[in-house]
Amino acid sequence: MISTVSLPAHNEHTHTVIYLHGHCSSAHVVSQQLWETRDCRGESVQHIFPSVKWVFPQADEIFVTRLDQTMREWFDLVDIQDPNKRRELQDPGLQDVVPQLVELVEYEGRIVGLENVILAGISQGCATAIHVLLNLRGQNRRLCAFIGTSGWMSLGGSSAQESRELLGLEIAGPSDAVYRNTPVFICHCADDPSVPIKQGRQLRDTLIAYGMTVTWKEYPTGGHWINCPQGVEDIADFLRAQGLARNRYS
Repeated sequence: MISTVSLPAHNEHTHTVIYLHGHCSSAHVVSQQLWETRDCRGESVQHIFPSVKWVFPQADEIFVTRLDQTMREWFDLVDIQDPNKRRELQDPGLQDVVPQLVELVEYEGRIVGLENVILAGISQGCATAIHVLLNLRGQNRRLCAFIGTSGWMSLGGSSAQESRELLGLEIAGPSDAVYRNTPVFICHCADDPSVPIKQGRQLRDTLIAYGMTVTWKEYPTGGHWINCPQGVEDIADFLRAQGLARNRYS
């Protein structure tokens, strides 16, 4: 199974967040960034929801064409500004990691119930996590939530089925029910220097076209990350609406 960094729940473990880091980053870096990103009360989401276990999968080092060197990324990508360029280069990485991440989500689902697993990602991690969501198995099931920040749609088709076919995985029984029944929160900052906000808007529109219920938030500032404090507040409110219990002091 894919390597991970995990932070245990501080209270009784009720939910698990699986959070995928972005391009040229790592599990350790993104876990620290989340810890340092605070709401209006100076609390991170890890403070706000003490019953959550955090799992940060780690991408392998691969050759990255646009940088002409080996870096830690989920898949090769020629141009972040135009993720549809040289789409064929994205296939091998996604074909390798998506089945492993599907297994990770289902493993955590056996511990707390799939309906108590939150799948999330930033940037390229968001783009990767979408394909994980589309390929989860089991009828009449759902995740607690999907959260994407500063992301885009890689290898997107006109339907979820077409996106699966473009990726060409051999995962038995992917379920339309899982992604359609999973509430989605997508956020993006207008001043993002890495991924244009138009990519986030296109992602929103694509997921809505696939039949998902999407909450969309865009912020004037925040760069290639979560806007704070308002973005943290919005994510916390969204998770609370999905049934997560906040710290009694929050």
